[in-house]
Amino acid sequence: MRIALLGVALLALAGCKVPIPEPQNDAVIEETGTFNVVNAVEPDAPPAPGATPTAAAAADGKIPPVFQGRWGLVPADCTSTKGDNKGLMTVEADRLTFYESRATIAKLAVVSPTELKATLDFSGEGQTWQQETPLILEDNGNALTRTAEGQTLRYAKCAA
Repeated sequence: MRIALLGVALLALAGCKVPIPEPQNDAVIEETGTFNVVNAVEPDAPPAPGATPTAAAAADGKIPPVFQGRWGLVPADCTSTKGDNKGLMTVEADRLTFYESRATIAKLAVVSPTELKATLDFSGEGQTWQQETPLILEDNGNALTRTAEGQTLRYAKCAA
């Protein structure tokens, strides 16, 4: 019975998904299927003359709203209710949260309206470390690329 229900659910979802674009560098990332995507949300307040919303938020040391949200490496990261979503990354204004670690912002720089360079202070599994982490929005805000320890990870935005 469960297998039949799962099959029906997967068939229903198959018509609503968008394929994951290929990475834009030489990093090898296992293709895992498709994701539901949502449109990026622009900030409510208009930027000051000559400033972009990204630059204004980053100047305060905060991650801009267009980067914030729940991001998954595979579709199940966005939908799991069992706590096994190991590829889920939650981006908030002042932190990134992963399955077994957390990162706070030590330094944040704007490279472009769709790219940030963050220095993050990580903690997890009894260890602490610091890491330079570029964050790049792609696909009209529906994908977020993060490079960590020489590996490029491409996340899809989870539906709200």
